[in-house]
Amino acid sequence: MRVEGDYRKEGYATIRGLIPPEVASNLFKQIQLDLQAAGKSFDGFAQSHQLSRYQTVDISGHFYRPLTTFLWGLTPIISELTGADLLPSYDYFRIYHAGDICRVHSDRPSCEHSVSLTLVYGDGKPWPLEVGSVPVKAEGPAFDDWGGEPHEAVEMQPGDAVLYRGIDLRHGRTMPNPNTWSAHLFLFWVERGGPFEQHAFDVERLRSELKRVSGLDA
Repeated sequence: MRVEGDYRKEGYATIRGLIPPEVASNLFKQIQLDLQAAGKSFDGFAQSHQLSRYQTVDISGHFYRPLTTFLWGLTPIISELTGADLLPSYDYFRIYHAGDICRVHSDRPSCEHSVSLTLVYGDGKPWPLEVGSVPVKAEGPAFDDWGGEPHEAVEMQPGDAVLYRGIDLRHGRTMPNPNTWSAHLFLFWVERGGPFEQHAFDVERLRSELKRVSGLDA
């Protein structure tokens, strides 16, 4: 594992080899196999999202517990990298398709410390994550471009990640996805004893998700 950048000073850093690429690809395969064993497919989890042009496949760690275990297991490493005592919030797996973007945005309070981890590119073409340099004070609207705001584009290979302060810095992917598809894992933490500690384990979101799913099953 190699860290590029000064997280405490700049609000983001690149983590080369956060996990081995073989682990990244096999995590993707394991999710796919578990869905098949349950008689489901990725297509069943496709949904529209305000940050994307097209439907994305979204699977929450609240409903696929190996992802939650992954989040909890990375907590000591991310705590060391951020220099903060962290508690896990939530995570989710997402597949973007060809030509899609992720609109420039900032995150809600449960994303105090965020990680974007690349798992697999369908065609092996890096799709950069872009991070702005102008701090924001609250979650705001999403935009298709940066509107002149200075930002950096970080290319990642499978197993690489970007650690960033999701509530303080805007981020996105304005370059259309050059792959037929790509798979990513997004993970979030809050500081123990900090202003967002109440979002640890994302209990409020879990309750709303359970309510939503129960309504769909009714």
